[in-house]
Amino acid sequence: MRKIRLGVVGCGIAARELHLPALKNLSHLFEITAVTSRTKSHAEEFAKMVGNPVVFDRYEELLDSGLVDAVDLTLPVELNLSFIEKALQKGVHVICEKPISTDVETGKKVVELSKKSEKTVYIAENFRHVPAFWKAKELVESGSIGDPVFMSWQIWVGMDENNKYVHTDWRKNPKHIGGFLSDGGVHHVAAMRLIFGEIAWVSAIAKDISPLLGGMDFLSSIFEFESGVVGNYTVSYSLRGDDRFEIVGTKGRMEIFWDRIVLNGEEIEVPHQDSYQREFEDFYRVIMGEKRNDLGDPLEALKDLAFIEACVRSQGNRVSVSSLL
Repeated sequence: MRKIRLGVVGCGIAARELHLPALKNLSHLFEITAVTSRTKSHAEEFAKMVGNPVVFDRYEELLDSGLVDAVDLTLPVELNLSFIEKALQKGVHVICEKPISTDVETGKKVVELSKKSEKTVYIAENFRHVPAFWKAKELVESGSIGDPVFMSWQIWVGMDENNKYVHTDWRKNPKHIGGFLSDGGVHHVAAMRLIFGEIAWVSAIAKDISPLLGGMDFLSSIFEFESGVVGNYTVSYSLRGDDRFEIVGTKGRMEIFWDRIVLNGEEIEVPHQDSYQREFEDFYRVIMGEKRNDLGDPLEALKDLAFIEACVRSQGNRVSVSSLL
């Protein structure tokens, strides 16, 4: 089996704690051959965790080295567009952490670049690889709760000064729309769209509650899928509480957890699988021409971001999500 030579670009939290464990389990598919980071000492530390990849001072040097078939971009969001473009110009595949870009307009440029290139651009949205969401989709489509009518997802993250993500410079002074609302929110939109499809319109209120977090940190929305299912999505990155993801239909209801689904009072176990490992496996299969890029498609990532941007723009008014696209 052919290994993909991978260059890791950006050696922060996501690369160290999320991507590297998955890639170590996929050493039969990927070999990390090169690394670079804005701070060279971070790249050198990361290289020691990997083995013996070449450490480069600059991204351009890594791309010109001939050592990589693909790059894994874990960067401040505002760098995604330019770094993707440079990789494609050098004939290198890309897997890039979400959100796709800082806003929908620049995200559209990523989509256009991907359409024009023969190389893969894969936006790494791991929530599209979470088994519980796929099981929920299966149960909804099989009629287990009758016709779905309403879904509600309340998420209370409750970040404080002990949270490592709070102290990331680019998150403290966000250039991406809504700050944490888009950084984390595109995950949630990806899951909701996976289960129910496209979202037609949204009305929302977004607020900046905590001075600790950069940008807005609270959002509550009411919206409607094109299928007619009505949704409520409320998230706070500053307030603590109990998360709840519930779907109500004409013949029952379900509650979704990471490792199980409670369907009409009965628990259905959903075995855990590493969603980061699953997305890298999928990226490999796309590169090798074994499947189309449906789960990492930049257009899907753009639609996730469009919902959040519509929420931020809404100020209580109804906004058509497709109008942004």
